[in-house]
Amino acid sequence: MNISLVVFQGPSASGKTTLQALLGLPRIVTWTSRAPREGEIDGVDYHFAERETLERMMNEGKMLETSEYRGHLYGTSLASIEAAAGGDGLRSIVLDPSGARVAKALLGERALMLGVSALRAECEARLLARGSDTGQITARLAGYDEEISALESCDLIIRSGEGALERAGEIVRALRPMLGIK
Repeated sequence: MNISLVVFQGPSASGKTTLQALLGLPRIVTWTSRAPREGEIDGVDYHFAERETLERMMNEGKMLETSEYRGHLYGTSLASIEAAAGGDGLRSIVLDPSGARVAKALLGERALMLGVSALRAECEARLLARGSDTGQITARLAGYDEEISALESCDLIIRSGEGALERAGEIVRALRPMLGIK
């Protein structure tokens, strides 16, 4: 297999980031206009930039995808995807459906698309456990049905709901040898 990017996609709180961490690949660092939270490091957790900088990057066509959440921009630079495509080592990323489509179009078979699915109630419970309020949960899950429908285009769909996050982790770890990860 000549995979250069593993893309995780699915609804908010479905377990994408948890499974990405279990896979153990270097992740592509995305961009945000929000301020760093305590303990976050620029270039490790996110690339932190002013909103104007991200807007300029968007206008110049330098962003693969962007979204706005709670008044802040989040996005992925095209350069980071092109670096993965150029053989800069196997990487992973969490993308929304539109970003995942663009990454697949750019990389073709070099992108392994992993969908992560969980019931809406499971996602709500996870967001509540993280301290999200009702308004935040509603906003985060507004696109739930669209996110679930978009999983049809994935190479593999992993169910992480209904208490199956541990089993989902086992499945992701089983992919490691196939991807050449020790």
